[in-house]
Amino acid sequence: MKFRNKKVTVLIDVRSRLEFFFGHMPGAVCIPLSKINGATLDSRGIARDADILVYCASGSRSAMAVRVLKQEGYTRVMDGGGLADVRRNLSDD
Repeated sequence: MKFRNKKVTVLIDVRSRLEFFFGHMPGAVCIPLSKINGATLDSRGIARDADILVYCASGSRSAMAVRVLKQEGYTRVMDGGGLADVRRNLSDD
């Protein structure tokens, strides 16, 4: 996958499980913002050098999640903003 011409291997939705249930991007994993940390991603087998795209409903939670993950050593994390932006800009390339 690509988001704005940048490679994406992991797609993380940081909205609540209820929001995720009502609609999300295909292939996304739901890790609510309150659960975002290195240990959670490590337990899911997500490498610290994976190309990660994080999104939420509007962009505020995703921005916070990106800051947390970068502080925890994830080097290639992108903020996709809101779900609508990701839908428009994510391609299967």
